[in-house]
Amino acid sequence: MQKSSIYPFASALLLFIGLSLNSNAQLLLNEMIVNPPGTDDPFEFIELKGEPGSSINQLFLCVFEGDSASAGNCDLAIPLRNITLGSNGLLFVGSTLGYPNLPSATVKRDTLLFAVPGGYLENGNTTFALVFSTTNIIEDVDYDTNNDGVLDLPQGAVLMDAVGWTNGDQYAKIYGGVTLTQSAGTPDAAVRFFGNTTAFSKPAWYNGDLTDLTVFDQLEISDNFPVGGAVTPGNHNVPNNGVGFESIQNNVSSVYPNPASEFIQFTNVNEDADFTVLQPNGQVAMKGICKGSNSVKELANGAYYIVYNDNFGSTRLERLIIAH
Repeated sequence: MQKSSIYPFASALLLFIGLSLNSNAQLLLNEMIVNPPGTDDPFEFIELKGEPGSSINQLFLCVFEGDSASAGNCDLAIPLRNITLGSNGLLFVGSTLGYPNLPSATVKRDTLLFAVPGGYLENGNTTFALVFSTTNIIEDVDYDTNNDGVLDLPQGAVLMDAVGWTNGDQYAKIYGGVTLTQSAGTPDAAVRFFGNTTAFSKPAWYNGDLTDLTVFDQLEISDNFPVGGAVTPGNHNVPNNGVGFESIQNNVSSVYPNPASEFIQFTNVNEDADFTVLQPNGQVAMKGICKGSNSVKELANGAYYIVYNDNFGSTRLERLIIAH
């Protein structure tokens, strides 16, 4: 574990975006349908995923135009404020007219934008993005006036996660550095792999065309498409409609108990790996080794962040609650 690259990065991230005691840093794009079979309305949606129980504030769910003639135009800007995630950590942004039976644990941001005739989201050159900003992100504003492929966001705003795709336009702009591709065509839907919490990562996603609201067309999919891959609105993204979910779940790294009072332990982490607990301002509160139980009695009650490497080569930044 390279402390010099991991801990300064996490500290700088927390300081820069002023997270206070919320866990906006954990919120990620998780799943979306932009071109359902048949009529688009009211079946388009964008799903987000974060730490269960965390508070979301000063975030904007945005869609930026990628067409060369109007690259950077904000087609969609939905403010996400005063939202507390449920027990599954999922936030569904769409119309419950199309999805009336979402799990009760899933928080709904019900909007009729996704129920307009013909659909709201474009199917071509598009970037989906999460933006932290204390200043409003405004629809129909061009945030890339010089078309250089870099978003000119308001001062202090931070791009938290982004993913997009093109219809083959060589001059199209995709923001955030992640462009999804597939064997043919432009994606109808994209799904984040369960357990992958890496922002700005193409390998975190699989995608393809749809034959119905949950089933992908096996002739037009990404080259990393998993066996049993499916769209799962309001549910965890697991293959085969959840068959084998427990075995997948047991392979996900985590810190427990959380909230913690006396000790913390780790699952699916190398025992000789180290961890660091950070205060919300980025200062180091304690360090330790993932092996066995680690006492947290010295920490005052409150919210912290813990940084460690999992068994899958990813650096994890999670919110840790101490309650003695």
